[in-house]
Amino acid sequence: MLTSRTFVVAAVAVAAAVGALVALTQLLPGGTAARPRIQPAQVSGPPAPPPGALVLSREAGVYGVAVEIERRSLTAIVLSPRGGGASGLRVSFLLAPGGSVRTKRCGAGCYRAAITRRPRSVRLLVAGAPPVDFAVPASTPSADAIVRRAAHAMRTLRTLVFRERLASSPTNAIVTVWKLQAPNRLAYSIDTGVAGVVVGPRRWDRSSPKEKWVESPQFPLHVMQPAWGSDAEDARLLASGTVRGRPAWRVSFANPQIPAFFDVWIDKTTGRTLELDMTAAAHFMHHDYLRFNGPLAIRPPG
Repeated sequence: MLTSRTFVVAAVAVAAAVGALVALTQLLPGGTAARPRIQPAQVSGPPAPPPGALVLSREAGVYGVAVEIERRSLTAIVLSPRGGGASGLRVSFLLAPGGSVRTKRCGAGCYRAAITRRPRSVRLLVAGAPPVDFAVPASTPSADAIVRRAAHAMRTLRTLVFRERLASSPTNAIVTVWKLQAPNRLAYSIDTGVAGVVVGPRRWDRSSPKEKWVESPQFPLHVMQPAWGSDAEDARLLASGTVRGRPAWRVSFANPQIPAFFDVWIDKTTGRTLELDMTAAAHFMHHDYLRFNGPLAIRPPG
């Protein structure tokens, strides 16, 4: 089992790839980026989603899974907890309508089946994991413009407070409250007691409220970045609804460079991200964005 400290460090594989806010959890004291547990060259990643596919994702036990829905095919992506695609598994679909469908391998962690019509729902069955159900919207227009607007809205914020739940498995998770102040200041506190502050080229860390702050150098940060980085492919509008009373769009997309899959609620009026779920290899992340451009002054610990 990962300890809270090693879990934060292990998250570097995702954040380093996207250059996103979660990247801030992946910095060791002293300003040195932690090394990923699995180097990209040592694992084989799954193929990128086909252009125009509808991509839906979820956590399935220790696996991160996604389904990619096209007109004549259905693809399952299974991400290994050790990184990369999980190959050699028994994978099938239960479709409504359509019944049970077997898959054939299509790459690392990639399993594909032919279909004759778009299903209303998909149950993904992966041997050794709990079944995962996906509702398939009847219409999923492009959400590229919505996602671009959300990225711009994030990058132009002055301050931000959000809560993050980051898990590596169904039984191992930490919860962190992040406070960000543009361009290069942040403070975070983890439910285990670990905390940190970054102000420009310096940082302060402690492992519990009873410990003293330890100061060290910090390489430059630009904290206001969308959690998906700069690569959002196959963005599709899934639904409209409300989040904490705000009218919002629900969109899905992928960043195949990580690889990771996203399910995001975006404010229709402001373009700000309100909630976000990310599915990646052993990184299952949920964000609740709580306060935008509120009063906030991050300073070195006293």
